[in-house]
Amino acid sequence: MPEPRANPVTKVRNLTTPKFDDQELYSLAEKFGTPYFLIDEGVLRKNVSEIEQAYQKFKGPFRVAYSIKANFNPAVIKTFVSEGIMFDLTASNELYFLMKCGGSPENVIYTSITETVAEYESVIKGGVRKIVVSSYNGLLNLIEATSRVGGEVDVLVRVNPEVHVKAELRFSMRHGKFGVPLDGESDDSALSMLKKILETPSLKFDGFHFHLGSQIEDPSCYSEALEKLESFILGARRSVGTFPINTIDIGGGLPTSYGKNVPVPADFSATILEQLSSLAESFGSKFTLIVESGRYLSADSTILVSRIVNVKRFGDNKYVYLDAGYNNLADSALLRHEYPVEVIPGGSTTHQKTVLVGRLCDSLDVFTTSSRSKLGGAEVGKLVVFRGVGAYSIVLSSPFHCQPRPYIHMRDAQGKYMVVRKGQTVEELFDDEGGDAPKASTSV
Repeated sequence: MPEPRANPVTKVRNLTTPKFDDQELYSLAEKFGTPYFLIDEGVLRKNVSEIEQAYQKFKGPFRVAYSIKANFNPAVIKTFVSEGIMFDLTASNELYFLMKCGGSPENVIYTSITETVAEYESVIKGGVRKIVVSSYNGLLNLIEATSRVGGEVDVLVRVNPEVHVKAELRFSMRHGKFGVPLDGESDDSALSMLKKILETPSLKFDGFHFHLGSQIEDPSCYSEALEKLESFILGARRSVGTFPINTIDIGGGLPTSYGKNVPVPADFSATILEQLSSLAESFGSKFTLIVESGRYLSADSTILVSRIVNVKRFGDNKYVYLDAGYNNLADSALLRHEYPVEVIPGGSTTHQKTVLVGRLCDSLDVFTTSSRSKLGGAEVGKLVVFRGVGAYSIVLSSPFHCQPRPYIHMRDAQGKYMVVRKGQTVEELFDDEGGDAPKASTSV
């Protein structure tokens, strides 16, 4: 087994991109109101290319899979469909979105959390044939679903390598929510599930999947996870005989920058490419390598544009009030992301303590900004741009304080601006919440 390579961070992801003309931002604000989101299609495509280039020397098939949970706006999905990549889905409703956007179930790897019979029936009927199981009960449910629907399904086992991960969110801790252990002989262990899959005619064992975390800061955890996976596979083959390895999915974790240095995809691939080639040799077959990504692919494609509606000086601090709140940027409250923020026009660095606050009646509605933010010149009427907000912010938004959902715009690859989600009116929000709907008794 090759020794893991320790790699320094080679560059900082540049969240000053995409570049938008100030006048265009103001024109959108005047026509459609603020706050609004603006997506750049070119950045979405660039991010796919960066991952593919990082792994182009892998000696076998390689696929990028977009984790649709990060941002399921149809314009984003359609962009990635046209790139020919795979999609990581965890809910049958996500499959509906993908299919409506022209995607194919052949390009889906389905990783359920609930693993119910009904869910598996639904996605199998929808054409999905590559499914990841994460529990023994879920595996039994998949077997039941295939017996009802018919057809053969390729199955991966989601394992928890239980390695140390330096990351903002860690999913590989001992006794965690996701995956099954590589050791042990209980039903909910990798070996027991592997045996069950191999003896079930309607299932075809396809390989293994793991997901170590989000915003991973040190790529060496992948080396340790792959080493433990190889050891398990070699031991399992001694126990149950030779079985093929067609797919290894190493999950996501590629970080985007929220104000600090982070590794780029090339740092991750440089750490494990030699090791992956060694695995292919020891397994006796060239497996397909899948790298998933939600945050990396979508985050820095999008900005949030808000307007300054009030300014207050309190002691040495300058409080700048926006017409956006954490209902638009949930990660700002949940994870305290330090978004690069800039006042438009003329934003500059300032030595005055500037506190950027939202319009919500909640003490948590204070935005954490990065050291690269330019808040000088903040005055009522100017715009404020948050960069790197394309992952999770839109999908986690809420109508707190009866706030309708904002417009989402996209600048396409030809530079044309278009509305990709219409802003909601307060009347529509009222109707969605029950509004004037007639009251009717419900029989139970």
